[in-house]
Amino acid sequence: MKIIILAALFACAMAMPKRMVMPRLPASVIMKGKYQLIPEDKIVGGTVVAPNSLPFQISLQRRSGVGSYSQSCGGSILDENTIIDAAHCVRGVDPTILRVVAGEHSLRTDSGLEQNRGVTRITIHENYRPLTFENDISLLFLDAPLDLTVPSAQPILLPPPTEEFDPAPGLMVSVSGWGTTSSGGVISDQLRSVEVPVVSDDVCNTAYGGTASSPEVYPSMICAGDISNGGVDSCQGDSGGPLYVTPLDGNAAEARQIGIVSWGQGCALAGYPGVYTQVSYFLDWIATNRV
Repeated sequence: MKIIILAALFACAMAMPKRMVMPRLPASVIMKGKYQLIPEDKIVGGTVVAPNSLPFQISLQRRSGVGSYSQSCGGSILDENTIIDAAHCVRGVDPTILRVVAGEHSLRTDSGLEQNRGVTRITIHENYRPLTFENDISLLFLDAPLDLTVPSAQPILLPPPTEEFDPAPGLMVSVSGWGTTSSGGVISDQLRSVEVPVVSDDVCNTAYGGTASSPEVYPSMICAGDISNGGVDSCQGDSGGPLYVTPLDGNAAEARQIGIVSWGQGCALAGYPGVYTQVSYFLDWIATNRV
């Protein structure tokens, strides 16, 4: 039945005069019919950041059969040996084909600040559920320590346990990555970031068709995006990257990661905020598994 539904959606997309793409949703949402096909040219807001101004951001790349690497997901430096990422970025992936690049800015141009590391081991949350994206968190362990004495590669701070409850709706937070600048579009060559407002769990859950007895957005998730106008969001290729808050002086060295890019309805659609793994719910899991 699932295959038939997905095939029908692709057939509808092909029949449209304007190219349409599938939403980036958990299968449970798609199967309920709570989706819409997405115009490909919906541009995601945001700007290119100053090179290496977000030193915690990494590019997670996959090696092809011919040996070249391409952008796959984002991620954050937790310490010199560990990257925090989304489970869906690495589930079922052979770690030997992965490369972590710290100090990256342009995917096409080497600056000399890049640090390339292989991945020796992946730990995915034991209760990760692909159908709902619950517990969408993982840790990647590197084959050699990163040099964190340089300004271009620095660990991100984690939130304190007191932030287990959702930040206030409307709080402006940031998300960054090399993901597509439109839904179904092409990967950005340079690292970009965008500010998005936090959306309450109740509003977000309703948007995706969830109820109290059968939620789509769980307490361990946090939502952010402009639900009134759209236009700002993370997108494909940003998965696994950080949702973070910075102090008023903008010092990225003091940024705290509150979320991990997880899922959403398309990119930057009004009424459908992006959904992120809420890091504060997983502090004990991170502490237990990072060693």
